[in-house]
Amino acid sequence: MEEKKVSQKNISDCFTPELTKQFHIEMDVALKKIDMIPVLAVLDKYQIAHFQDSIDFVEALSSYITGWQKENEGSRLYKDVTTSESRCIACEYGKGMVIYEFEFIHAEAPEPMNRVVYGRDFGILFDIRNEILFEVRVCNAFLNKYEMTKLRLS
Repeated sequence: MEEKKVSQKNISDCFTPELTKQFHIEMDVALKKIDMIPVLAVLDKYQIAHFQDSIDFVEALSSYITGWQKENEGSRLYKDVTTSESRCIACEYGKGMVIYEFEFIHAEAPEPMNRVVYGRDFGILFDIRNEILFEVRVCNAFLNKYEMTKLRLS
């Protein structure tokens, strides 16, 4: 029996402008939870988790989402996650992205380290063309808030 080859669809084949908007909203909510489970749930819901671009996204994002947590030290978010707009300064030079910033503490660490508030941020580039999502990925080379303000004033 001859095996039929099924052509692999692109992520963009799974989206309409309406679905792209909804995905963007839902992924934003998931990312603000700083937890991989809601992010994976969104990718599954839109049936794009199996695409290589999504697998790469999850792999890159995982270190930002879980890398700050220390076992047995009571790691927890200190404040709500905030977002800001930025621009890529590397491989996707000039493209807009969303920066997610959060602060955390290790509440059960030995004193005085249990009172130190740490900060972390990461950028997410939603590659949307003609209102259709082509890819979502992590970016770690972006302008900070001061640079963005300076750019707007220029």
